[in-house]
Amino acid sequence: MTEHQPLIKYRANCHCASYVYEVGLPEQIKNGLKYGCSFDHKIDGIYQCIRSKDDITFVKGDPATLSSYIVGDIKHQFCPNCGSHLFRVETKIYVNIRAFQNISIWDLDTKLIDDLKSPTWTPPRFTSDPPLAEIENGKVYTGGCHCGAITLALKSKPIDSTYEADLLECDCSICTRNAYLWIYPSKSHVFIAGSSHFGYYSFSRGVWKKSFCRTCGVPVHNHIDDYTPEQIAELPEENRERAVDHLDWSPINLRVLDGINLGELPLRRIEGSKFGTVPYVNP
Repeated sequence: MTEHQPLIKYRANCHCASYVYEVGLPEQIKNGLKYGCSFDHKIDGIYQCIRSKDDITFVKGDPATLSSYIVGDIKHQFCPNCGSHLFRVETKIYVNIRAFQNISIWDLDTKLIDDLKSPTWTPPRFTSDPPLAEIENGKVYTGGCHCGAITLALKSKPIDSTYEADLLECDCSICTRNAYLWIYPSKSHVFIAGSSHFGYYSFSRGVWKKSFCRTCGVPVHNHIDDYTPEQIAELPEENRERAVDHLDWSPINLRVLDGINLGELPLRRIEGSKFGTVPYVNP
């Protein structure tokens, strides 16, 4: 590569489009880097290193207003409105390919890097009462965000290679950016402590609210309000069935659970990008 080799321009954005920017990279994106640290385990960033900060041009939004979370010498930057993680900053700047437009994350080759710079991390303890719901052969799993502001407990059948209910990875616009791996317990099987630290992001029909920690930006779960029959009746007609059918759900991002071997799970990939009733439009 010569010094003046023209760069290939890619457009990227957080999901809510508060931040839209162009990134110049020397080659077509075919692969990315993953880091084996405790924080990236929770957000599953896929990165490319840029040559210079001048290779990023913001079209919308002031990068100085991005939220930052620092782990050791590494600064992670994310949108304070929707929780999309955009940059990993150390001595160099790494862009999260998950935020890029028109890139199929599932088609990328990835290389795992041992993050020796990351400090030793101990998962925050869940100190509240666990869910009381009865489940045959049930086990209590705990977890939370990275900074410890939010912890949770989930009572479930063993979440391992024998798990029979849905464990899903979706390629829709929000699941791609936030790297969700979904499990679908009932609300009575989940207890979340520290919910006052949540940021919530809703789009499309507005029935679901994606939660993330406002401090560290880790995506935690998919919240649906406890709608009363009167409130459901007031919803737009196209939203009522969705609210009624999923009123008892509390979908959890598997990445926030401690002690889960994600590699052994019978995850099923679904192309949510193709069956959304309101297509996402890239800004």
